[in-house]
Amino acid sequence: MHSDLCLVMDQGSHSSRAMIFDRFGHCHSQGQVRIKTQLTQPNRAEQQPEQILISLKRAALEAISTLKREDRARLRNAALITQQSSMLCWDADSGSALTPVISWQDRRGSHYIDEIMPLASMIRQLTGLYPNAHLAASKLRWCLDHLSFTTAKHRVRGGPIAAWLIKQLVHEQPDLVDGVNASRTMLYSINEKNWHPELLNLFELPDSLLPTICPSTFHFGTLRLPGCELPLDFVSGGQAAALFAFGPPSQENLHINLGIGGSLNRVLTERGLHPQEKLLHSLVLSGKQPLFSAEGTVNGVANALEWALNICRPESQNLDEWPAQFPDPPLFMNMVGGVGSPYWNALDRSCWLNDSEDPKARMVAVMESIIFLICNNIVAMSALPKAKQIIIGGGVSQLDYICQGIADLSGISVLRYEQHELSSLGAAWHAMPNSHREFKPETQFSPRENIPLEERYKKWLEVFREHLAKLDD
Repeated sequence: MHSDLCLVMDQGSHSSRAMIFDRFGHCHSQGQVRIKTQLTQPNRAEQQPEQILISLKRAALEAISTLKREDRARLRNAALITQQSSMLCWDADSGSALTPVISWQDRRGSHYIDEIMPLASMIRQLTGLYPNAHLAASKLRWCLDHLSFTTAKHRVRGGPIAAWLIKQLVHEQPDLVDGVNASRTMLYSINEKNWHPELLNLFELPDSLLPTICPSTFHFGTLRLPGCELPLDFVSGGQAAALFAFGPPSQENLHINLGIGGSLNRVLTERGLHPQEKLLHSLVLSGKQPLFSAEGTVNGVANALEWALNICRPESQNLDEWPAQFPDPPLFMNMVGGVGSPYWNALDRSCWLNDSEDPKARMVAVMESIIFLICNNIVAMSALPKAKQIIIGGGVSQLDYICQGIADLSGISVLRYEQHELSSLGAAWHAMPNSHREFKPETQFSPRENIPLEERYKKWLEVFREHLAKLDD
């Protein structure tokens, strides 16, 4: 008996992707369309809403068109996952975008965050988040302060990109958003499961601005594509969905997802168990029984590698071959996209120290900076029991050197699966009833003694903290 199929649409920073899964997690077809991000110094990152929408539809149609006719008849529903902190404003009546998509990488609202930092403890208690400019609240405030809308005020909506995509993709055109994406705005109360009036007042945002919040698993409407109509039954953030790639996540595992940016998640089974103050207490599944995680964030991952490749311009891009050629690379102060947890610095002042003229050595330094930032977050989670294993995914997880380096410095085995697009796999698990997973790791990176890397990590920590301290002065 053939399984039903689910269309998962994944709207990411660099591309829109669609994948079609059966209930066992096997991918039957996929499509992908690249998109652009306009980066403007010192802290702006924007995308074009219509380009994103068209790319997502094209990716979905590409995935559907490559299915056999009999397989298309097995399509039962759809899921949508998105960048978790990217936002925009739109017209509630027409659905037309009123602003660009302001990317999660954008930090233009950092001065608003500086103003509210005395209330950081209260904000953390309400939202689980450490205040930072990557979240949507300060960007929404910036839009209302700096942009003139011709649309009547009562028709202006704003919020996560997921809400606008739902409105554009489904026939009913509702103003809805899932709880996971809502929780990344810094306006959502994790206890009340709704927008919090005190937080709206803090950022001077009207109640009418925000969409209605729904559980992650919910009938959001009927997805309409040429020749295809499917119920949209699951919406979430990509990083949160990745935890469910292989079924319900275990509190014994540390989940690392390395895309444009990176996240580290440990599921919290005890509600009163809080992570270190400057980590995030994140909602990873919204509904009657919400699930939370301790989360660390690394802003400079694939975007840091791309940034460095554009500067260094090595003759090839065989990154995994270069560490053996350069056993003593320089140190890279990775502030691409700003610094995430546990330091939270919105500035981008990336540079190499003890620099080398060889572009390959400089690229090794960037790879090691990613390892170091990840391991620094693992240390920040030390109040939690040590993880038994690390499950890693995302495009950058295909670099063996990074996976092995994480294993060596953390002392924890790293498991990598053949299907590394864990976010889409997790969304399919949620959307399809009776989902089942029996995947085995493709590669296991066991910890080994690596004294040179440990010594460079200690030195990097010292100089990175000094680098940040100078910027704060």
